[in-house]
Amino acid sequence: MSYSGPEGEGSFRVTLRLVSPARYQIQAVDPLGRSLWSLDVMNDSGLSLNHRNHTFCTFAGRFEISGATLGPFPLLSLPALLLGRVPAQPAAGSATAQPRGRMFDFYDEAKRHWYGNLGEDGLVLSWTLAEGSTPKVWWMRREDWSILSDRERSVQVRWREVLREDLDKEPPVLASPSGYQQTECGDPDLSDAPPAEPPI
Repeated sequence: MSYSGPEGEGSFRVTLRLVSPARYQIQAVDPLGRSLWSLDVMNDSGLSLNHRNHTFCTFAGRFEISGATLGPFPLLSLPALLLGRVPAQPAAGSATAQPRGRMFDFYDEAKRHWYGNLGEDGLVLSWTLAEGSTPKVWWMRREDWSILSDRERSVQVRWREVLREDLDKEPPVLASPSGYQQTECGDPDLSDAPPAEPPI
């Protein structure tokens, strides 16, 4: 991944261990392999670790990462976002939830507007998240890269998948390391990576 925003620029590597949409872990390391942050989610609750600040927080129930680098999405949508899918579901009874040709258009439970385009293979090529009539976040697939832009916060994140393997077993539940201080749950600080030129 590479990040560009008001805090500067950085690159880092992310590992997603996906057991199910409700059970996963995400771990981020810098280009030298040093741990930046980790997230362990089970049924919309879990543990967030900030390894650079030596802090942790536990959370239960809905935990919206409204200010994080990866955008205003609930935790349980992060795997879908990283895998190039739309990180939202249509609201029940949404009249425009079904794709029309190679386009889709729907409102989620929070009444946010999602619309975008599908490829011939059914994969998502792009989507836009709007609140009211104002587009807030854009995502697009460009060759092997995913590009997420939040122009309101002047943030852009780019990533591509370099390796995929099947899990041979469920990863062990993460625990807070000795010496870490508990804090209020905030956002996983993806901008905590050291400054570096984004990969080309």
